[in-house]
Amino acid sequence: MEKDPYLQRMKRIATGLLAAAAVVYVAAKILEPRYPWLFYVAATSEAAMIGAIADWFAVVALFHHPLNLRFLPHTAIVPRNKGRIAAGLSQFIQENFLTAQAVMARIAGLEPARTLAGWLLRPQNAETVAGYAARACAFALTALDDERARRFLHQQAVGLLGRADIAGAAAEVLDVLTHNGRHHALLDEALAGLDEVLAREETRRVIAEEVARSSPPYLKSINEWLNLKLDERAALKIVEVALRKISEVRQDRDHELRRRFDRFVLDFIARLKADESLRRKVHSLRDEALASPALAAAIAGLWQDLRAWLAADLARRPSATHQRLAGFARGLGDRLAQDAEIRGWIDEQILAALPPLVEEHRARIGRFVEDQINAWHEERLVAELERHIGPDLQYIRINGTLVGGAAGLAIAAATRLAH
Repeated sequence: MEKDPYLQRMKRIATGLLAAAAVVYVAAKILEPRYPWLFYVAATSEAAMIGAIADWFAVVALFHHPLNLRFLPHTAIVPRNKGRIAAGLSQFIQENFLTAQAVMARIAGLEPARTLAGWLLRPQNAETVAGYAARACAFALTALDDERARRFLHQQAVGLLGRADIAGAAAEVLDVLTHNGRHHALLDEALAGLDEVLAREETRRVIAEEVARSSPPYLKSINEWLNLKLDERAALKIVEVALRKISEVRQDRDHELRRRFDRFVLDFIARLKADESLRRKVHSLRDEALASPALAAAIAGLWQDLRAWLAADLARRPSATHQRLAGFARGLGDRLAQDAEIRGWIDEQILAALPPLVEEHRARIGRFVEDQINAWHEERLVAELERHIGPDLQYIRINGTLVGGAAGLAIAAATRLAH
């Protein structure tokens, strides 16, 4: 593993101070008989060496066996306690960084919706989103063009739909639609639309033509001979009766036709649930549709046309799809920026969803950290820790040298004064 230059420099400085203290100590002891005052220099350098060696031992013992003496107790502390360190770090991260309160406070401070809006409003970011989405579409088109993928998806879709209880699902949907009379709202809309259609002049003309075409030959002759326009009168009468009946049904919530409609819908729902004959018919229609070569060919043709168009568009510069995606991203950012109410709603939903998610996954994240550390080889763990905190530990050696020297000088001076 490549060595950290800063760490190596700090090690050289600390070791150099130890070597300098040793040189000064030897020189002072040699010259002390000639210069008695060098006693204090010798005492200072001697204490500095002791402090430097003691702190060197302590620092090295954290990661290695000093002088490779493996029998020394409490050395190579980090690699020997890798499992305990991993568990402790995992627990620390879980309890201090991954609590629901801490994560929520951080997310709330970020204001996710406002941050997202500002990010999307920057043109380069909208282009980035559009680029990723367009590339994803292109990749999906290429991947799904493989015959194996198409066959697999077709088999899965047909199998899923073939096992689906279409009749039961339709009954459940109709149950929901008819709950508390919701289906009457649909009936009212249908009647309103029919009322509007019948009130049009072209509708009356169509009805008149149909009446004339369906009338007996002798009635047509009388109508033409006497010019009575019976077809138009009949059409007007039919429309008038229909409009009156529609108006009655729309205004009367207890109309007989409404009751008949209710009975028909409820009976149909009950039959979908319990009438095996009807259920078999529905499922037979489902199976016929799934087995129909014409339907399969139509779907395949639509898919190929869509794929060809999208592939051709994505290959163009500029791509209409890319431009639309970028425009959508910018538009979304603009709407979020202008609508404080929806931003507040988004932030509320995120903060409401966070606590259970954090509580559910924080133990897994902690275990992941623990497993990663345990998976590291001891040498890598030591190298990573030394790279990050090693330079500061070398300052301990430097301080030990200086403080030791100062303490040695003080002790030597106090000893001389005491004598």
